Order: sequence, then C-alpha cells, then structure tokens
Amino acid sequence: MKNTIKHSIFVVLIFILCTYFAYAQQLNNSPLIYRVSNDGLQPTGTGRVVITDPLTSKQIREIPLPIRSLSIELTRNQTKAYIAARIPIGSTGLGAILVDFNENNSNPVLPFLQGKVIYRLKLAPNSEDSQGLLWALMGDDNQILLLDPDSLKVIQPINNVALPVDIVFSPDGNKAYVALFDNTILVYDTKTRTVINTITGLPPQNNKIEKAKELAISSDGKMLSIGSKNIISFIDTVSFSINNFEITLPPFLVDKTQLKLLFHPNGNIIYIAESTRLYSYEISSVKLTQIFDTENIDLGNFIQDLTITPDGRLLYVSDFGGRIIVDTKAQSVIFTAVDSGFNIQNFAGIALTGDFTIGQAPTLQTTSPVANQQIMANRLSTISWQTTVAPQSFSIASHKIELSTDGGVTFNIIPGAEQLKPDAQSFTWNVPDIEAPKAQIRVSTVDLGARRASSTTSNFSISKGASSGDTQPPTVNFLSPKGGEKFNSGDTLQITWTSSDNVGVTSQDLSLSTDGGSTFPVTLASGLSGATQNFTYQIPDLLQSDQTRLKLLVRDGAGNSAQAITANNFSISLGADTIAPTVIISEPNQSKPIIAGQPIQVKWQSTDNRAVVSQALLLSFDGGKTFTPIMSFGGTENSFVLSNLDKLNFTTPQAMVKITATDTTGNKGEANSTFTISPAITNATYQTKVLTITGIGFMSNVNNTIKLFVNEKEVTLSPSNAANSSFTVKGNKKKLSVVKGSNTVKLVVDGVSSNNFNFSF
Repeated sequence: MKNTIKHSIFVVLIFILCTYFAYAQQLNNSPLIYRVSNDGLQPTGTGRVVITDPLTSKQIREIPLPIRSLSIELTRNQTKAYIAARIPIGSTGLGAILVDFNENNSNPVLPFLQGKVIYRLKLAPNSEDSQGLLWALMGDDNQILLLDPDSLKVIQPINNVALPVDIVFSPDGNKAYVALFDNTILVYDTKTRTVINTITGLPPQNNKIEKAKELAISSDGKMLSIGSKNIISFIDTVSFSINNFEITLPPFLVDKTQLKLLFHPNGNIIYIAESTRLYSYEISSVKLTQIFDTENIDLGNFIQDLTITPDGRLLYVSDFGGRIIVDTKAQSVIFTAVDSGFNIQNFAGIALTGDFTIGQAPTLQTTSPVANQQIMANRLSTISWQTTVAPQSFSIASHKIELSTDGGVTFNIIPGAEQLKPDAQSFTWNVPDIEAPKAQIRVSTVDLGARRASSTTSNFSISKGASSGDTQPPTVNFLSPKGGEKFNSGDTLQITWTSSDNVGVTSQDLSLSTDGGSTFPVTLASGLSGATQNFTYQIPDLLQSDQTRLKLLVRDGAGNSAQAITANNFSISLGADTIAPTVIISEPNQSKPIIAGQPIQVKWQSTDNRAVVSQALLLSFDGGKTFTPIMSFGGTENSFVLSNLDKLNFTTPQAMVKITATDTTGNKGEANSTFTISPAITNATYQTKVLTITGIGFMSNVNNTIKLFVNEKEVTLSPSNAANSSFTVKGNKKKLSVVKGSNTVKLVVDGVSSNNFNFSF
C-alpha cells in the first residue's frame, strides 16, 4: 500500500515537472516581431528596432539605432541582429551594427565595418561547408567579406566581385547565390568560396532605385528567383534554365519598382510585392492572384519587406507606414495597422522569432437573437455574442456578421458588419424590409494568428409590422434593489429583475439616477439580450448619492416598450479609500542611455481611484540606495526636465528617478525607473606620444573606474590626467595600439561605454 502511494506521488510530481518545463519552454519561445524603423526621410540619420508582440500586436520595446537601415538579419540564436546602414546617396558609408536584444544590456549597439557601404548582410546556414559565416556584400568596394558571426572579425575577403547587391543561400548551406548589379548571378561554393557557375541572360534590372535586387530561393533549394522592374525570372538550380513571368505595371511604376519575392515553405507559391500591391503566384498552375493593394486598405504606402512564419500560415508585410498580416490559406488580409509615434517614421525590414503556432483558436457563442424570436422588419435589433480568447493565444483581429433567410443554407454579409472591432460583442442591426420565417445570424471571428471561429443562431423570424399585429408591450419588474438599501462606493451591486413579452423581449437598457429618478444620466448597459435577467455593477469609487434609483427599459420585436423604476431611493456612500495611487514612468528608461551633461526629460502618469493631490520627483545616482528630492508638484503634472545638476555631468550605470504620488486620504504610491548616464567623446588626438581625449562624463558618480580602448584593444597604461572632460595618457604607438591612418577610441567608465570616436594619425 505504501509503495503504491509513493508511486502515485512520484507520477504526479513527474507530471507537474513536465508540465512546468513545457510551459517554461513555451514562454521562452514566445513569438516576437522585429522591424527596422527609420526617423525622417533623409538617406542618413537615425532609426530604431521596434519589437512587437504578435499575440496582441502591441509594441513592447524599441532600441535606438545610430543609423537608418532597410533590412534586419537575426543571429542564429535569435538574441541579436545584424543591421547594415541604408545605402546613402552621395555620402560615405555608415557601416553596420550588431544589436543585442538582452534588456539588461545598457549598451545594446555595437558598430562594425564602420565607414563602409554595405549592400546586404546575410548569415549562411550553419553547415560544415558554409561554417555559418556572415557574408557582407561590399558593393562599392567590389568585394564580399566573410565574417565570424560572433567576433565580427573578417575571416576572408572575396575580391574583384563587380558590385554585389543581394545574396541567398541554398538550404543546405553549400551554395551562395550572389546577384550583381549588371544582371548576373554568381554561384559560390561556400566551402571553397569560389565561383562554380555564372547565370547570365536575365532581364534588365532597375538601376534607378536604391533597393538591392531581390533574390528568393525555394525551401528545397531547387528553384531560384530574381525580380527585375516587372519580370520574375525562375531559375532551375540544377540545369540553370530560365523561365520569365511578367507582371503588368502602370507606366508610371515601371521605373519605380523592384519586385520583392518570398517563397512559401511549400515551394509552389511565391509572393510578389511591387510598390503597393501584393500577389501570390502559383507556379504549377501559372496563376497570379492579387491579395491586396495598400491604397485600398487605408495605408497607401510602398511595401518594404516580407516574411513568413515557418508553417507558412501567416505572411507579415512591412509597409512604409504600417504593417499587414495575411492569412495565406484564405489569401486575405486579417489585420492592418498604421504605426506612428515619431515626427516622421518609416518602416523597412522585418524578422520573426519564436513559435507562431502557440495557443488555441478563439471560441464564439451567439446570444441573440434567440430561438423562435420574432423580429420586426425596418426596426433596430441587437445582435450579441460572446468571444473568448484562450490564455497565451492570439488576440482577436476582427468580427463579421452574416444573415441567412433560408434556414442556414446561404449567408450574406450584413452591411456595416463586414469587419467589426476586435472587442465588439454586439451590433445594432437595421433589420431589412423582408419576411423571413427561418432566419439565422452567423457571427464569425478571426484572430491575429489566422485562427477562426463562428457561431450560428437557431431559427428566428423577421416579420413586417402590418402582418405581425403585436401591440402588446412587455412587462418588467425590479427584484433587487427595491429601495432603502445602503451601499458604499466600490461595492459590487447585484441587480435582478423579471421581464417578459407575449412574443419575445429583444433588447433591454439599464440606467442609473442620482436625483431620485428625475434624470437617468448614467448608462449601465444597453442592448442587453432579452434573456438577460440580472446585471453586476461595480459602483465607481467617487459615486455617492442618497437618492439613487435604477431604470430598465425593455423592448420587443414590434417596437413596443415598457420600463420599470425602483420604487424607492437607495443610498451610496463614499467607502474608505485604501487604494494607493498608481504611477507609471515612461521616460527616462534603461533602453535609452543618456549622454552625460544632457537635460533629462522625465515623463510619468499618476492615477488614483479618487484623486491625486500631490507628487514629488526624487533622483538617485547609486541604484536607489539614497534619493535626493528634486521637485514637488500638484496632482496633475506629468513631466519635468532635469538640468543644471552637477551629478548629471558624470557617468553612472545605475541612475534612478522616483515619482511619488499622494491621494486625498494620504495613500501614497510610487514608481522607479533606472537609466544609464553615458560618457561621450567629442575629440581625440595623438601627438608627440600623447593621446588626448576630450568630452564629458569621464568621471563616475559611483566607483570611478576608467578603461581605455584603442582600436578595440584595452590600454593598461595609467593616465597622466583624468578629469571629467579630459583624459590624457602617454605612450608610444605600440603600447597605445595606435596605427597609421584611421583609429577608434572609446572609454568605459564604471562599465558604461562611450561612443566609438574615429581619429587619424
């Protein structure tokens, strides 16, 4: 018996552990969307990586970039990304950066290949032949650089490559296909890094735009495609035979378009983006289908990039001003969004990580009309339903409603209900002027993961007023409250009633009065279904009245109505306030390091169930061990600029701003936000064996440890002078790692890195 119990306990423990680890693994593999965003419209400038939760389509983080870019290439473990600067027109190259998505990294941006023009960065599959190297197409240098993906050191240059602009790899990593600017594709053996074939005879490319040419390869590696102005070339990777397919473009677009291509994982469909339109092309049947035109879905901007989930179910489109999600099975748009938040912001490259098969389909249940209900034609009626989203699942994208007049054999969309909001749970329907003894309503929904659900009502009837003869109004009576009761603000009020009709109650509206029934300005619920006989109301924290009453207005399908008002007043008193204010600080934060000496914009929002009456701002430079009061405010202020404080001129890895908020009864809430103050180098010179660096923030608020790096090598010589705005060290070129020509220097103060500053010697 004891052994049996021990065995049972052991089995239960194993089950719990397996469930936990499965859940933890699911959380760690949560899907994410990474998009490159550029600020402004100039070829050079700054940008950012915007990270979005695909389950909710809400932005969760952004990482500032010192460059603009058109593409993003994730590292193999998908915790970092390689980003090449957008190819500048008429200016020098800006190189590339490695972005670290670790939220604990105070300096997530690492520059490399600085001063270079890079047309494309692409990570080879991790095979024995390719060695998983990072390939950088250096178009202006007629060169391809092969880099170690971790150290970013150049392993091997491939020289004399005439303007390489795009690259894809075979799935096994054995071959690299490199498109040149002169309508040629070079086929490289990734092991020997030599050209083993050359593909020529391709249609002329578009040389008037700055995008790289667009290559795509099927998941089995048997078909290679490249897009030109308006022609797709399909290349057999064994025989190298070429078949061309032409897309008809408006004349004004022919010289403005570069076809962007992406294979579906099944290899039989290729997606084609040109300017504002997206197509799918079925190769076996030679069938071209237009999926959307951004000009028709309230975006109206050029498509910048495409990517698809590994299972091929969701196609994500990055538009210049927004984003689009396509259900590839239905070949239809399920979600569009216009992204904003900056003065002039435009989006480009897009990448995905994580498990996009996560979660379950939503469930949906219609609640009205009900079975055998009679609804009058030419009147308003409420259609209601309940949609439920499972935990860790995609949020709802939209709803739609259809009507059947033949008992469910056929359905047609109800005008105005083609694409209802995600949170819609009811719809006011203008019933058409028809007779339909066997009508049905079908409500459907689709989530952001292209999973669908629907529910259909039982038969009800639609009747014209002249034939119905229903003149009898409903009956209604309150059960509770009836009057004389005492409640407190914040209480949950349970309201119950009875309502009925000779044919059927179609809708009910519940409202509240605070003046003894003279007016009912507070709507508690509208469009309740006829079957509803109770309602739960959370009394607001600030509501108080000793003359409170309720009113219920009830309607039937013929438009007859009746109402009930609670017979006597009941009272609501202010309850004891024990809820502290809530404070949310949006700026500064850890994702945006601040340069020493710069003013610091503090933004926050304080809310309370009743009212915030006072606030205070405090500042810490030691990780919150001590705080210095800076400013006191009233209850409505939500921003302040920190300036003219001596300690803001010094570096610290653990600065912290605190906001406290106090309500009318003395409850106090607070929030902290940690940020980094970074050093900045503004000039560096090496003369007569002395390296002189000027800037700000070379001293720290905490430990004051300084490390010097020249050309990425740490210099261990002691400084002859170290002040907050200057740093001087003596030594010869070898000891200081200085070389003839271009050099880079940076200081790391208390673990916080400065910018890399270039100087010549």
